[in-house]
Amino acid sequence: MSCAPDALSAHRPAPGTVAVVAPHGDDGHLREYSRLGWNCVAVTLPDHEHPARRDRAADVPGYPATVVHTATRRTVKELADRGVDLVVAGSGPGVEPADRLSHALGLPGNDPGTTFVRTNRAIQAAALGDAGMASAPSMYSTDVAGALRWTGMVRLPSYVVAAADSSVTARPAVCSTPDEVATAWRRARRAAEHQTGSGEVVVQQRVPGPQYLVQTISGPAPGDHLVSAIWAEIRTDAQVHDRSELLDHRGPLFHALSLYALRALPVLGIVHGAARLRVGWCDRRGPVLLSARAFAQPSPADDCSPSVSHIAAAARAATTDGPDNARASGAQAVMRVSLAAPADGCALDADLLRTLSTLPTLAHVVRCARPGSPLRKTLNRASSPGELVLTGTARAVEEDYRLIRSVERAGLHEGRRR
Repeated sequence: MSCAPDALSAHRPAPGTVAVVAPHGDDGHLREYSRLGWNCVAVTLPDHEHPARRDRAADVPGYPATVVHTATRRTVKELADRGVDLVVAGSGPGVEPADRLSHALGLPGNDPGTTFVRTNRAIQAAALGDAGMASAPSMYSTDVAGALRWTGMVRLPSYVVAAADSSVTARPAVCSTPDEVATAWRRARRAAEHQTGSGEVVVQQRVPGPQYLVQTISGPAPGDHLVSAIWAEIRTDAQVHDRSELLDHRGPLFHALSLYALRALPVLGIVHGAARLRVGWCDRRGPVLLSARAFAQPSPADDCSPSVSHIAAAARAATTDGPDNARASGAQAVMRVSLAAPADGCALDADLLRTLSTLPTLAHVVRCARPGSPLRKTLNRASSPGELVLTGTARAVEEDYRLIRSVERAGLHEGRRR
């Protein structure tokens, strides 16, 4: 196993045909595999198997071919006829069918018998604990009374309540009292039932401080993994995304988190494919797994401009070829900043927004609401009115980040509604 980013090129498999199970409509799989020369096939799930997502052919534009997964034997025949060499999960609902299809096709993949370890936060924590690795104490059930009994028994200072399935996108809640736990538990259960059909909820010890997104890929040999990037994610007290920073692959923190992630992957049964681990840092225990997703996801900079995407790739792979933006080519840091609307009905101020557009380190605007249009209060990343990508020296990026927050306090979100 390796954690050296400059070994990335050695792990790229030979081009072939890859089947992406339950892909998002605009995910990173099609772009990444196509860029590497792979032919891509979308495998969509039937409505009755996952009614909340409905991954139909109409939802996956850009794929040259689509197979509707109705029965394993039929899907296996269709994929074999198309010469599929690799099956990967395109989202959380795709993990289990991707494992089964890989096994049925005789292709490299993860054991279908351990899929639950790769999707359930509490089972992940238990598996790592059994292996002697640090994880956050957790329990899961479909009964709020059981959750409250557990919190009364362990008596921790605070808890995180979230859907058990790590692919559910609803924001976890931080709770301190039984009433807060019960309210958050019911909200998480509704989200879990809507997105996965399962009502299981996890109550987990809260690990304060920054969280890290560790992205991994696997090489041609099963169990041969590589850490491709690590992002430090800072959240507000309300657990809303504030900013993400790409870690320097030469630093000791990158090295420590990489070693932990590479030890955790086989414990979670991830021997093949991409994964993303959310890891906290405890002063006494070091890295602590919070949750893991056994499917590829775009990194925080993958949907940025080509020059910024190259910066992230360069930090991962220690390469310097290809940037078009001369200002970006010498960047030492990459940061993605979420704007935060304070209340429903406010709007972006056009003049102050133009001020942000002149920031020296601003390399790309991922998305941004129109000035004057009514906004929703920012409760999660999806409801943020915009995200900005900054690149430059670490000091310059930090200064412009602070300026963004100053402009917000000066009235960025108080523009006149149309």
